[in-house]
Amino acid sequence: MLFVLFVAFVVCFVISAGRSTSAQEGSGTSRASPPRATRPRTPAEFSQSFWKHLKKQDSPYTKWGSLPGKTGMREGADPHGAFIQTFANKTATDRPDTLPYGAILVAENYDTDQKTLKDITVMYRSKGADPKHGDWYWLKYLPDGSVARTSDKEGKKPIAGVVASCIDCHSKAAGRDLVFSNDPEKEVDEK
Repeated sequence: MLFVLFVAFVVCFVISAGRSTSAQEGSGTSRASPPRATRPRTPAEFSQSFWKHLKKQDSPYTKWGSLPGKTGMREGADPHGAFIQTFANKTATDRPDTLPYGAILVAENYDTDQKTLKDITVMYRSKGADPKHGDWYWLKYLPDGSVARTSDKEGKKPIAGVVASCIDCHSKAAGRDLVFSNDPEKEVDEK
């Protein structure tokens, strides 16, 4: 009798263990990551949602203002396009001298024909993004909204976040704020 009870116990244990295991295995999608509310966005998720923010139907970045003296198409320089058009959100246009947290600058970078959009570069000032370098978060999008990547030689990394090449170049901006668009015209030309 003890043997029968032991076998029944083992069978019940195996069946219940099998049920709990199969319930956890499934497709894996429910266990792949915790719900959005309990985890921070990945860099890729942030880049996608930021692009959607920039392209909002009711207020896309192309309807934003510009920093003083920087309206319309103007000559650009490498690594941006031969021509550039810069847009600034209200936070930036209200305080162009300090560009407080929440300021967003978007540059459309054009080829020499002034019509072919090469890419869109973004500077977003966000507390904690990079305290050593003015808390700027850098993004480079292709015209289709996908994040541009570094060359094969540089590992095909997304150009988003703390981007050394952007910081190195923009460190030359007058005022040491990493922004050329609010520099006096003479200083911008020296870049």
